[in-house]
Amino acid sequence: MLPAYNQNDYVVCLKTKNIKANDVIIIQTSDLGKVVKRVKSISGDSLKISGDNKSYHSPIYEITHKLDTVIGKVIFKLF
Repeated sequence: MLPAYNQNDYVVCLKTKNIKANDVIIIQTSDLGKVVKRVKSISGDSLKISGDNKSYHSPIYEITHKLDTVIGKVIFKLF
């Protein structure tokens, strides 16, 4: 499956903490900066993320991220 979002795509996001599984979010990571990923699961104040491209694996998928690292929820992509 090809990624839904590519480098240099423009997205519109809503700054919210109302995040649920399968939402696409922008998250601030210490190693990669801002990334667009899908929420895999949420437990308390932490979450796990995944990507849409199942043939690509990233080490950030193994890390539990804090909800306060979420910048916002992606509403749509501009073409």
